[in-house]
Amino acid sequence: MKLLAVDVGGTYTKYARYDSEGEKLRELPKQLTPQSTTSDLISQIVGVQNTHQDIEGIAISMPGTLDNRTGYIYQGGALQYNSGKNIVELLTQAAHCQVAVENDARCAAMAEMWKGNLIGINNALVLVLGTGLGGAIVQNGEIYRGTHLYAGELSILMTKSITEYGLQAVLGAQVGIPAFVNEVGEKLGRKITGPQLFELVKERNAIATEAFQQYIDNFVPQLFNFQIMYDPQKILIGGGVSNNPVFVNQLRQSLEEFYDRLPIHIAHDPLGVCKFGSEANLLGAVKNYLDRERASE
Repeated sequence: MKLLAVDVGGTYTKYARYDSEGEKLRELPKQLTPQSTTSDLISQIVGVQNTHQDIEGIAISMPGTLDNRTGYIYQGGALQYNSGKNIVELLTQAAHCQVAVENDARCAAMAEMWKGNLIGINNALVLVLGTGLGGAIVQNGEIYRGTHLYAGELSILMTKSITEYGLQAVLGAQVGIPAFVNEVGEKLGRKITGPQLFELVKERNAIATEAFQQYIDNFVPQLFNFQIMYDPQKILIGGGVSNNPVFVNQLRQSLEEFYDRLPIHIAHDPLGVCKFGSEANLLGAVKNYLDRERASE
């Protein structure tokens, strides 16, 4: 079976071809994610599908609170135009093939449980850093979704006064990577990319280093809070930035220093990364597709 795996992000949408064993056959060019309508998004996905006539199914990872059994999106996360839409029904009609969808962070967790760094782990938390902060809770070896499917929606945690800070009061707005990169670029007076930002940090550029330390100082206490709330065996970081050693090493070191300053010992595993990095969402989308196919038999 040949599957088109689609990782819809707030900024870019990634595409790849996979087989039914979870082997990536070919990486396809990523595209800017449509920012206006669900119809535009569907048109883009179908356009990619049409260039590969042997595709038998479409496996999607995307942001938002959604039901992977039905495909209904209760709220679209970084892509609010998807709220109240059934992406599986709409895309099935347009693509004329079987479609499955799951939340992006849950896809990352499924990939790591299937073939990655969560094999044999019963309790874990997977954090996917992108436009916002996706979260997936693994409890007793299964994805925990909660009563209303909101479990793991860490991007909308309130860490400041919403009256005073508006949307910046939610954690996703504070730790999302594109917004952070743009903020540093404005301070530098030029447009930069994520890799360029962390290269500046590596070179000890004063502006980039100070901004990154502020980012870390804001994020680390929340990572501690997650450890206390969920008490997982492992916390893994995913998303494209998890491939950057400057980011990961500084975040891990600062978190360990935070634990060392506590008056009591808190048992925890050092912060880890997804084995599949930025590809975890794609692989997890394939796993969800295969699981949904088996469930329907």
